[in-house]
Amino acid sequence: MTADESFHGVSVLVVEDEAFTRMVLVRMLSGLGVSAVHQAGDGGAGLAAVAAHDPDLILCDVEMQPLDGFAFLRALRSGENRRHAALPVVFMTNRADQDRLTEARACGADAILAKPATPDTLRRALRERLTGRVAG
Repeated sequence: MTADESFHGVSVLVVEDEAFTRMVLVRMLSGLGVSAVHQAGDGGAGLAAVAAHDPDLILCDVEMQPLDGFAFLRALRSGENRRHAALPVVFMTNRADQDRLTEARACGADAILAKPATPDTLRRALRERLTGRVAG
């Protein structure tokens, strides 16, 4: 995995309840050259982290308790901060079936990645969702 200079200055928030998965994602994102990677262990902590860190993109697990990814995204999209409400959100899930995709789109997800994520799928998601923010 090589660092991508186009991700210099980019901030990503990882909202994931499994500590090991969160650690792996943080390492992959750092290895891709993402300047700042913030973490939250559930949707509620994710909302607080958005306010505290003002990320450029959010990677969010769907299956979390007590506030799952769908509830997190609905709360984010309905918030008063327009920049935060418009942030690109990429859902990550073990179950990427049609029902899950339909619900993800309905609540405002920008993309959905099947777990486990790889450096290549993360790089592609970042490039696609940060168009105009990154080069290349």
